[in-house]
Amino acid sequence: MMSVSGIRPLFAGVSRRWLSAQAAAQATRETQPLPKQDAQVSKLGSGLTVASLENYSPISRIGVVVNAGPRHETTDNLGISHCLRSFADLSTKHATGFAITRGLEDVAASLETSTTREHQIYTVRCMRDAVDTAVHYLNTITNGQEFRRWELRENKGRLTFDLATIKDQLPLRVMDDVHSAAFRETLGRSAYAPEYMIGNHSTDMLLEYVQQHYTAGNMALVGVGVDHSELTKLAEQFEARTGSGAVKQAAKFTGGAELRNQCGGDFSLAAVAVEGCASGSKDALALGILQHMMGAGPYIKWGSNQAASKLTQGAGKATSHPFSASCFNLAYSDAGAFGVFAVANAEDMDGVLKGMMKEFGAVTKGNISSKDFERAKNQFKAAVLMNSENQDTLFEDLAVQALNLGSYSSPADLAQQIDSITADDTLKLAKKVFNGKPCMAASGNLGQTPYMDQLM
Repeated sequence: MMSVSGIRPLFAGVSRRWLSAQAAAQATRETQPLPKQDAQVSKLGSGLTVASLENYSPISRIGVVVNAGPRHETTDNLGISHCLRSFADLSTKHATGFAITRGLEDVAASLETSTTREHQIYTVRCMRDAVDTAVHYLNTITNGQEFRRWELRENKGRLTFDLATIKDQLPLRVMDDVHSAAFRETLGRSAYAPEYMIGNHSTDMLLEYVQQHYTAGNMALVGVGVDHSELTKLAEQFEARTGSGAVKQAAKFTGGAELRNQCGGDFSLAAVAVEGCASGSKDALALGILQHMMGAGPYIKWGSNQAASKLTQGAGKATSHPFSASCFNLAYSDAGAFGVFAVANAEDMDGVLKGMMKEFGAVTKGNISSKDFERAKNQFKAAVLMNSENQDTLFEDLAVQALNLGSYSSPADLAQQIDSITADDTLKLAKKVFNGKPCMAASGNLGQTPYMDQLM
């Protein structure tokens, strides 16, 4: 007689397969792709802009962006945006600095403040179920500042530490100087306070600045990984000051200046800039294509980008030593700067810079093959699309577009606009910018670094 135990494996296997089939069917139903959502931008009656992009991320990024960057400073309050960035977690009307830190930590959230030349950006990263807490503390931080005198005195060392950190970062010094040479004021202001202003930003000075700039019409509440209706409801509880903010002084590219910082060493760093285009324009995208044609930097770690970069090809003819040659395209809300940046051994900089400018000039004379143009266009589109994969970059892009333009162009939209740009469009713009009034900044050992009039 057959043992009962001998047939158990057969039925057990059937049972397991049946349960597995059920689980697979359930899993299939549960893993249906969520519907893709577009970014949404709206404005409340108070004037506050609300922007969001629901991408179903388990981590939400909630932030406030304010038109209060260094471009809005005056000679009397230079560096005040640096103070606002460093003092974001000090006590406010509704919470002490300790309470802010403890409250965010209780929901596993983190606060970060950053500054561009135009904006102050406050960002909280948190779990999706803690968005209300994030908005609560962002409201406290951006609308309830007090800047108590004793706290300013005790924390001014933060500014000193920041200045010590960047003291030997010559690339940052060169880019700051080329902005100063290009725009003088407004966009020429640095994101760091001058040393002589440390300790001179008083409570009254800080409060006056936030009252002028931290107004509902001058701010945006932005979220990535959050539902727009939920964020809008929370925004209605925002206690932003009424008004549209202080009138923004228009930025103007002046050029013609040259700033040189001779500080010795084995290397030289230099940047040459001409007038670019404001963000949001077709010309800014055309300059993006030109930037990638000239060489936006290597795409592989330790790579040279020799095959695709015109600047690298020109500089490589002047030296066999290591060097860096790249093109930058800086587009702001109402102005821009376009140029080249080089780092090389001090004795090689003369040939490197002249080789780069020769290649730049050759492009303006029509030295653009269809192959080079299409490659640059594809590289630019790839850069736009791949940058959107970074959640922090996506958040900042959404925030800035929403506040500056009141709308949002997705990376896919930008890629379509790039496709519509022709080689003739790029060539005409290249001639225009190359013939503009240049400016220059250099730092390091400048014994063999040419002056601007020797390049243009």
